[in-house]
Amino acid sequence: MSAPTPALPDKAQLFEIQRDRRPNVEINVGKACNNKCVFCLDGLPKAEDRSYIKIETMKEELERFYADGARSVGFLGGEPTTYPKLPHAIAYARELGYTRIAIATNATRLRLEHYLERVLDAGLTRVTVSSHGHTAALEDRLTRVPGNFLKKQQALKLLVKARDAGRLRDNVSVNIVVNGWNYKVLPRMLKYFFSLGIDDVRANFIRTEGYATEEASLTPTYKQVVPVLVKTVLLNEFHWKKNFTFGGFPMCVLPLEVLGNWRLAQRYVGEFRDLDTSCSIRAENGDGVAKVDGGRARFNWQDRKRYDLKHHLPTCQDCRYSHVCEGVWGYYLGAHGEREFSAIP
Repeated sequence: MSAPTPALPDKAQLFEIQRDRRPNVEINVGKACNNKCVFCLDGLPKAEDRSYIKIETMKEELERFYADGARSVGFLGGEPTTYPKLPHAIAYARELGYTRIAIATNATRLRLEHYLERVLDAGLTRVTVSSHGHTAALEDRLTRVPGNFLKKQQALKLLVKARDAGRLRDNVSVNIVVNGWNYKVLPRMLKYFFSLGIDDVRANFIRTEGYATEEASLTPTYKQVVPVLVKTVLLNEFHWKKNFTFGGFPMCVLPLEVLGNWRLAQRYVGEFRDLDTSCSIRAENGDGVAKVDGGRARFNWQDRKRYDLKHHLPTCQDCRYSHVCEGVWGYYLGAHGEREFSAIP
């Protein structure tokens, strides 16, 4: 006799608790980077894309979004720690009154204590480290920089120490790009990061663009990845008990045992928890986004994914999660087709 289908949360609950609504802005400093990740979205950026935002423009963007109500800001790249004016940008954000100031980084430069001290003293409150393997062989293969694993390990230890001393009040987290080369060892990766003192890990399914389109093995099917994802959730529920979320998985590929348990859904499905985020990037030619002003394109990240970057199938309009699910990356449908997707009635 088959088990009964879990009772799903009603739509009133879904609309009430989709994501954290604190106003957040993320500012791209430029596409220059000191890594060469195999799944990099930018591939090899053009010379003009490797240039950095002028500090005067950065200050204008910080002022603009602060006036609009943002009190949380993140600096992105490329790699933001290669931006010479990053400490100045952090300090100016603090001066304006931003209370949450974050960077998303590969962290290799943060292993240098003098540089870490500089950005902490400027007012940094959170660091999200992009790291994708629990061994040197895997991390260095994915980032294509020999020695990267040890550099990141050194940085993570310093960051945890700074957090524990009260100097990163909004925590240190790790962001994993889940791909065909690392998904099978996702539980081992979490075990490794937790052993370093990290207590917040996010796993995002690969967005196959740039370099990643040249290597088909980097993009597994959801059918392959989800069982490993569920195993990781169970290990965290009953063993690690840390903060673990995942994103980029269409709702219909997730088991109803997760979606039907409202506590589990809110705890693990990133789309229910992500900050509502505005973005500012360099885009002098528009880059396909709605508004360009002064060489900067500004848009809401969740809307950009849902309406411009991802695809929805005809059946999606009948799904109870249609207002939460962001859809499927376009390359995925071209590589694996539509067989895995169906509306949740």
